[in-house]
Amino acid sequence: MRHTPVFVIVFLAALFVAGPALGQVAKMNEIVSMKDGLKEMLQNHGAASLKKVSITVDAEKAKQFAQTYGVEAEGVYTVYQGIGADKSTVTGTVIVVNEEGKEGPLQILVAINPEGKIYDMGFTVFGEDHGKSALGWSFLKQFMDKKPGDAFVVGNDVDGISGATWTSNSVSQGTEKAVVVFAEFLK
Repeated sequence: MRHTPVFVIVFLAALFVAGPALGQVAKMNEIVSMKDGLKEMLQNHGAASLKKVSITVDAEKAKQFAQTYGVEAEGVYTVYQGIGADKSTVTGTVIVVNEEGKEGPLQILVAINPEGKIYDMGFTVFGEDHGKSALGWSFLKQFMDKKPGDAFVVGNDVDGISGATWTSNSVSQGTEKAVVVFAEFLK
């Protein structure tokens, strides 16, 4: 009879207890519901409750963002903050960003840790036919750990999707807007 080494059992138990890996929703390669996205991105990362806020970036503030970060971010953003069991610690933040794709709308969920780095992404709306590769982990993983001030330029800092430049740009710009909104209003 063959025995499994103890360290293998301990390692597997640690993975199970640790919860979902970085980019769990992004690895799904599909559109998720808001409820499922928030559960994976916040509840499974220690949130006992959620706080929903709305942030409006007016034209003047958007102009400042463009000068400081190089991204135009005017609009209204819905933000979900995961609150820990102590009712005061923010365990993570999901910013909902609406972008126009070439063929239709995109609604991107961008999960940001308290240090301001992206740890997960997903889509609740994906109106593109030619850019479906943007749903996949192979594209989204390059945004993990990005933060305000990092470059998000498709073709230089972000590998675009062949035949779907518009989609690549829309996802990259939307993701950058999320980290900038986080840095300016939530950090």
